[in-house]
Amino acid sequence: MQNISLYIFGSQSFYTIISDLNIFKKVYLGKNLSFEADSIVIVFVNSFSSQYLSSFYKFKFPIIFISNNEKKNKLHVSNFSLFLKTPIEIQNFLEISKILISKFNYLKASQTIINNYVLNSNDRFLQKDKKKIKLTEIEIKLILFVKKCNGSTKEQILENVWKQKANLDTHAFETCLHRLRKKIKINYNDDGFIHFKNDKYYLL
Repeated sequence: MQNISLYIFGSQSFYTIISDLNIFKKVYLGKNLSFEADSIVIVFVNSFSSQYLSSFYKFKFPIIFISNNEKKNKLHVSNFSLFLKTPIEIQNFLEISKILISKFNYLKASQTIINNYVLNSNDRFLQKDKKKIKLTEIEIKLILFVKKCNGSTKEQILENVWKQKANLDTHAFETCLHRLRKKIKINYNDDGFIHFKNDKYYLL
């Protein structure tokens, strides 16, 4: 854990205990909502109002909410966060922190931001706001390749996504593109997610 920093909000005593262990790279008693990379944030729920707690929800990093009762104020617990009830054993807390960091890194590696969308290549879905749609593996490969190239010809897509020469049948590509565009149009009313211009395909 020496490469991870810890920000603790709402408990001076917990901050003191963790600091004395000298396990994390740095331990901060949180005041401002500004964090460095590779950090875990600990929030003692009972020390703050619901309005203040909601300010943590927009951040996409590991957060552990801790409370002395059940999920107070119906906390928004996401894939990047979890809830613990006191009392907490330090060894259990450290193990949970390791698991959360591993999960966060796994999820982060699988996610690609495309304007207002999030593409999750591991779980195979596209998300905008809170709405998700399932994608096929080939649809994900198509999206990622077009994004990577920032403009791709049909020939490039066929060779790199379908692994076939450009002079072969293009029916599979055209069918996949049509279905993908239809999914996005129906679910998000978006006609421009993948668009064609100057003989190349682009994202948004």
